[in-house]
Formats: sequence, structure tokens, C-alpha cells
Amino acid sequence: MDDALVGHNHAKTTLDVACWDIFGKSVGLPVCELLGGSTGVPMPMISSIHAGDPEEMRGRVAEHRARGYRGHSIKVGALDDEGGPALDAERIAACLADRRSGEFFLADANGGLLPETALRMLRMLPPSLDFVLEAPCATWRETMSLRQRCPYPIIIDELAEQDSDIAFAVAHDVVDGIGLKISKAGGLTRGRRHRDMARAAGLTVSVQDTVGSAIAFAAIVQLGATVPARMLRCVLNSEDMVTLRTARFDVLTDDGRILPPDAPGLGIEVDESVLGEPVAAWPDFRG
Repeated sequence: MDDALVGHNHAKTTLDVACWDIFGKSVGLPVCELLGGSTGVPMPMISSIHAGDPEEMRGRVAEHRARGYRGHSIKVGALDDEGGPALDAERIAACLADRRSGEFFLADANGGLLPETALRMLRMLPPSLDFVLEAPCATWRETMSLRQRCPYPIIIDELAEQDSDIAFAVAHDVVDGIGLKISKAGGLTRGRRHRDMARAAGLTVSVQDTVGSAIAFAAIVQLGATVPARMLRCVLNSEDMVTLRTARFDVLTDDGRILPPDAPGLGIEVDESVLGEPVAAWPDFRG
């Protein structure tokens, strides 16, 4: 696919993930075993707390906590005429006000801050808050500028798409971890490589995707299960973000933490009636 088309990782992801599912089913093994083997350690899930009123966001964190979530991604990045850095500082402080032992918090700007606005926000925070700043700026230059003056750990997300991105971040000590989004990486094949590069460099990993149904969630869980527990922060339950159920995926749960099922492949039963008629078909070359 890379020889035929440069980039467009999101389009290649569907085919790559499907091939891993077929591979797993052909040998009777879960995809996680083909990607290096499951750690067997139940994984915490991370919520996505969209930007809003600080106390309302605090309430949504509490709702997800009650449902077993141990990680929380707090969206920030208000423009000055919306409340700016002061509002974002209030949002972070409110969401962390009831922090429990073992919880992990991200303040995720999705590249929406400049070094100036990020520094203003951070200087308005109360002391001793425990969180990580995710994707604060849109470019490498901005991120590297902020890195020199930021007292909090930084992880990248939107900037971590190609192998070369991970290599650059490691070589220049830009970040402390990555948000590994499978569709941005181009599938599980590259996602596995990014996992290994992060492990070699001592970077933490959260396995996620931008959004997705049960099929995307299954891929997240299968890859997440192979990340050593000490470096895995959370996995994203993307299925919880959509209303359409495309497949049955029965994760194993343990006090809000999850593991992939023992079923072969991705461990899903796809509802083809929901997907509709195929737009293309190819002959079966096996016989």
C-alpha cells in the first residue's frame, strides 16, 4: 500500500487491521498474541471529557469514574475571547479536584495552544496537580519551545504519525510519551513498531484512536494488551463514543480494567447488516 500511495494512513488502517483479524482466525489465536503476546495485566480505560464549564466537566469525570474509568482526558484550548488560559486552568483544577489514587489525567489541547497561552495556563494552576500535558501545540517548533519551560510531562498525539516522528521525538528529547492512535499510525503493523520504538526509548504509551466503533476498540485492546504495564497509561474505549454498534466485542473486565477475550483474531462478531452491502468484492484465490 505504501508503494502505491504515499500517506493516507487512515485509509490503509482498515485493510491492515482486517488482515490481522484474518491472520488470527486462520491460526486460532487472538491478535494480541501475534503482536508479541498479552501481558495478562488488566488495562485501565481513559475517558474523553469535552471542554465546557469547569464544574460540569468535574461532574463528567465523576460519572466516568463511577463506570470504572481510571484515566481521564480533559480537553482544553480556549481562545482568549472564550476565557482563554484562565478558563483552561479552572477546567484542569476542577477535573482533578476529586482525584483518586491510581487515576491518570491528561490535559489535551489537540494542538490548540501556543507556547505563550500554554505557559500562561500553567502558571495559573494551583500547586501539586498531577497530570500530563497532551499535544499542547500544533508544530514541533512550538512543542520544543514549550518543552524547555514546561514543569509537566508532555506527550504527543497528532504529531506522532510516522516512524520518523517517533524517531525525531526521541532524538531531540521532545516528549515523555505518545498517544498511539492506530488509524493515524496506519494500522496495527505500524502501531506495533511505534510501541517498540517507545519501549526502547522509555516513553509511556496510551493506545487510542480518534474515534471508532467496536471494531476500532477491539484493535485498541489487542495492541494495548501487549504494552508492558509499567509503560501503559490507558486505552481508549472508542466504542463508548458512538451509538452505532457494528460488532459484538466482549472484553474481560476486572474492577473497571479490561483484557481482550480469548477468541481468535480481533475477538469480534461483526454485524454485517449494520455495515450494509459491500462496495467492492474480490475473487477468492485460495482454491
